[in-house]
Amino acid sequence: MSRFSSRLGTALSVLGLAVGLGMVTAPVTGLVDAVPATTKIATIDLERTLYDTPAGKRASDAFDKTRKAKQAELDKKQKDLQKSAAELDKQAAVLKPDVLAQKKAVLEKQFVELQQTYVKLERSLAEERTKLVQDLLKKAGPIIEEIAKSEGVHIIVDQSAVLWAQPDVDLTAKLNAKMK
Repeated sequence: MSRFSSRLGTALSVLGLAVGLGMVTAPVTGLVDAVPATTKIATIDLERTLYDTPAGKRASDAFDKTRKAKQAELDKKQKDLQKSAAELDKQAAVLKPDVLAQKKAVLEKQFVELQQTYVKLERSLAEERTKLVQDLLKKAGPIIEEIAKSEGVHIIVDQSAVLWAQPDVDLTAKLNAKMK
């Protein structure tokens, strides 16, 4: 064993003995007093708030409108690509091999561009959805804090992060009643 390990072991033993004898209780007591004797935890289902409240419905409707517009754009590009592929299939028998290869390359490039557009749209929609939830949380934050104080709750977590909870710890209905 190295000298450092030996000294560290001795220091920890002395500290343990001091704590055991009550010689180092002042700092520990101060920390213990800062934590409530019982911590009350509650949940809120933000998805329900998003879909069941007027504020959430407005935000959700705006998101759906954007999503549908982007989906329509993607569908149009996909339909045009399918139409081009069908036309190329019809012409394949009469085209020279080099012209056919060139047209296939153009079609493949358009297909890759379509896939990239899809990925960009998915990413954009995910970012918009995140922003929507963040905006809703910004509006709900003061209301959640008010509910927590009135209910004597120390911690509120999103229902989606909870595996199981008693139904009586769910404060979603109280939040939704106050959201406009």
